[in-house]
Amino acid sequence: MNQTMTIREALVWGRTRLERGGLASPRLDAETLLALAISRDRTHLFAHPGSPVGDESLGRYRAWIDLRLDHYPIQYLRGSQEFYGRSFTVSPGVLIPRPETELLVETCLGLSSNLHSPFRPTRVLDIGTGSGCIAVTLAAENPGLEVTATDIDPLAVRIAFDNAQNLLPGRSNPVFFVSDLASCLAPFPRFDFILSNPPYVGWRDFGEVDPSVRLHEPRKAVFSGETGFELFRRIFLETRRLLNPDGRLLLEIGAGQAPQLITLASGLGWTNTASHRDLAGTPRCLVFAPVPEGSGKGSSA
Repeated sequence: MNQTMTIREALVWGRTRLERGGLASPRLDAETLLALAISRDRTHLFAHPGSPVGDESLGRYRAWIDLRLDHYPIQYLRGSQEFYGRSFTVSPGVLIPRPETELLVETCLGLSSNLHSPFRPTRVLDIGTGSGCIAVTLAAENPGLEVTATDIDPLAVRIAFDNAQNLLPGRSNPVFFVSDLASCLAPFPRFDFILSNPPYVGWRDFGEVDPSVRLHEPRKAVFSGETGFELFRRIFLETRRLLNPDGRLLLEIGAGQAPQLITLASGLGWTNTASHRDLAGTPRCLVFAPVPEGSGKGSSA
């Protein structure tokens, strides 16, 4: 490869390498990485295909193509990912926000819009906040929500806090805690909504996970025991003490998990009140209500 290349030549070189490496979107990846390397948007590449790529930019681009060949996420190279119209900082060690998770946010915003108490705020808990995308978005979209968020990883909590400071300057809401699920929280005051996008992939499915996730995203944010239901069970058991009797638990789930999760919840004293599908038609967000003590186990709805 020559040291001096035009934008067109660099794109052809990068796309060819990624094609040979079996990447799913070699053209888009090459364009995204080159635009990032020269600090321009992709439209600049098409408007100036004959422009030379500087040595420093070319060096970055070549290194990033090599990383991408190992399925390294572009979001980590860019240092950000858009979620609900906002740019969230991400780095290795924190799960990259997914578009599917926006459904969890939309569901909570819809349910919480029906609660208007002059005596107290509507309280929301985000368990396993990661980058903070759920907690920060809820606080930004509805300032009337009092949002608390937890994560077991101190690095994730630091990134989430920084995202809140950057996207909600001057605000003290959300509040973040380092905690295994919600073990650090007192049972009062209780929450009106508890949300979680927990690890829900089982180790038995390790080989089926996309290589970029399997190789580079934090495994403790992706995998949950052998079956993928282990953390769901803990959430059902540990959140009853924190949720108002008429509150709701909202969970993001994996494809095909809905029937088994509803059965699991029923056996642990919860009833499924709603199921929301993503754009592919897959049940992605389940809503649960606690069954009152003494009334028997829950039943699916």
